[in-house]
Amino acid sequence: MAAAALPEVTECQGVTQDPAATIAFSTGLQGFIYGYPVVDMLKQMHNETHRVNADQPVVAPINQIVPYPHILTPDTQGQLRAPNADTLYLNAWVDLSKGPVLLDVPAMGARYYTLAFMDLFAKPHHLGTRTNGGKPMKYSLVGPAGGTVPEGYEAFPLPTDTAWMLGRILADGKADEARASMIAKSFRMVSPSTGAVETAEPIRPYDSLQYFTLLNGALHNLKLPADEAALADTFNAAGFGPAVAFDAAKLTPAQRLGLGCAVRLGPGVLAKQGFRPTHMANGWMRNSKIADPGHDYLLRAESVRGGYVNAQEEAIYPAAIMDNRGEMLTGKRSYRIRFAAGKLPPVDAFWSVTAYDLATAKLVPNSIGRYQFGDRTKGAKYGKDGSLTIALSATQPKEGKSNWLPVPAGPFHLVTRMYLPRAEALDGRYVLPPVERIDQ
Repeated sequence: MAAAALPEVTECQGVTQDPAATIAFSTGLQGFIYGYPVVDMLKQMHNETHRVNADQPVVAPINQIVPYPHILTPDTQGQLRAPNADTLYLNAWVDLSKGPVLLDVPAMGARYYTLAFMDLFAKPHHLGTRTNGGKPMKYSLVGPAGGTVPEGYEAFPLPTDTAWMLGRILADGKADEARASMIAKSFRMVSPSTGAVETAEPIRPYDSLQYFTLLNGALHNLKLPADEAALADTFNAAGFGPAVAFDAAKLTPAQRLGLGCAVRLGPGVLAKQGFRPTHMANGWMRNSKIADPGHDYLLRAESVRGGYVNAQEEAIYPAAIMDNRGEMLTGKRSYRIRFAAGKLPPVDAFWSVTAYDLATAKLVPNSIGRYQFGDRTKGAKYGKDGSLTIALSATQPKEGKSNWLPVPAGPFHLVTRMYLPRAEALDGRYVLPPVERIDQ
C-alpha cells in the first residue's frame, strides 16, 4: 500500500520542522520501542505457521509442536539469532484464546531440556528439568481467556493468549542427534482446533506502517498493566493505541511522516543503544535484568533484537567482543581461553562457548564442523594440572584440533552458555577467564 510506505531517511531529517509530525514521531518512536517484541513475535508467528519459503527450517500450524530436524549448523540455523549448537530445538506457536492447550511431556530422565514459553512481551516462562526433574508430565496451558483444566493435568498459566514455545533438548553431538530427535517427536500438544499450513508471502513489518497495524491489533487483545494506562492514552492519541483502530490511509501527512520516520529510524535507535551489561569481568558481559526488564522498554526491545533469552535461573549467556588487550575480536588473530583446574563454569546442566559473526549473530561454516566447545566436546585434552585451554582461531592451530574452536575469518563475538547456573555464577562470584590474544 502506497499509504503505508515509509519515508526516506532524508525526509526524516526534516521531521522537526512540523510540530504535528514531531509529536507523531516522538510518540511513534516510543510505540516502536514499546511494541518491538509484540511485532517481532507476530512477524515470526506468521512466517513460521505459513509456508513463506521453500527451504524454511520449520513450519507448522498454530498449536502444533514441530522439532527442528537437525542440531543447528550454518546451513540449518534459519532466522534464529545466535542459535546454539548444543541442543535440538522444538518450535510451537500457541493460541489460547479458545481455551487451554494440553501438553504431554515424556519422561526425560537425566537428559536436560527446557520448554521456554515466550509471552507477547518476550518474557520467558519455563517448564522442564529445572521445574519437574525430568518426570513425565501433563500440562494445561492457560491464558487470560481462561478455560477448564482437565483432570490429571497441571495448570501452566501464561499472561498472553499468544505465546511462542522454543524448546531445547540437550543433544550430545551428531552421534546423539537421532536419539534426541526421537525424543523430541514424543512431545504432544492437543488443542481445541488447529488449521492447515498455507502458502503465503512473508510479512515484513519493518518496511512499512504495517508495523503499527500489527501492534494496534495486538493491543486490542492484550491486557496492559494499570500503570501503563497513561502510555496507552498517548498511543490512542497517535492513532495506534488499544482504544482506536489504526488506519494508515486516514493519517494526515504530518502523522504519516512522523510515524513512518519512527519505523524508519527505530531499528537504528536500537542498534545504537546496543547491549548494556549489568555485570562485566575479564571482558565478559551480561545483563541480569534482560529476561525481566520491567518498564525498561528499551532493554526489552534490545533483548529481542539480539535474540530471545531464557530466565536467569535457567541459563545465562556471558558474551565477549574484546580480547584481554581491549581490542575487538577478529579471525585475523589467534586467542585462547584457559580455565584453571577446578574453575570450569559452575552449572548443573551444561556449558559451552560459541563463536558468531559479529554483524549477523550467525554461525559461520568451518573445516571441522565444530560450532561450540564445552563440557561434552569429544577428545578435549586437559593439562596435567587439570586445566583446560580452548584455542580460538580461523585456521587450525599447530597443536591440532582437539581443543580448537574455529572462529569466523572476520570480526566475531563469543557467547558462553551456562545452563542451570549455580549461585556463584548468578551473583558474580564466579568469573570466566579472559580471552587472551596469543599472537602479535
